[in-house]
Amino acid sequence: MKKLMIASGALCAALLTGCCSQGGPITTVAITGGIVLDHRAPGAFDVDNSVKCAKCGTATSKGIVLYTTGDSSIKAAMDAGGITKIHHIDFETKNIFNVYTETSTIVWGE
Repeated sequence: MKKLMIASGALCAALLTGCCSQGGPITTVAITGGIVLDHRAPGAFDVDNSVKCAKCGTATSKGIVLYTTGDSSIKAAMDAGGITKIHHIDFETKNIFNVYTETSTIVWGE
């Protein structure tokens, strides 16, 4: 009985962390959230200090179970903020019970 309980606990832990081990589209940090993940991280790009950080543009894609929609590309974020030169990029990921996910790309620049 004790072995069955340990095996069940290990299986539950593996199922709760399997698909939600993500840190965003392009990050160097591995983040794990068993139930809810709400994470914001910088992109793996160098900051261009010759460009002012005056404007911000955001592009978001959302998904529910097996259906995903939206455009969270860098180009879409640049268009949303009227940005032509990039200072830096951030990424934001939300995941609730692996049922609802939301990924956003935030572009800063001028």
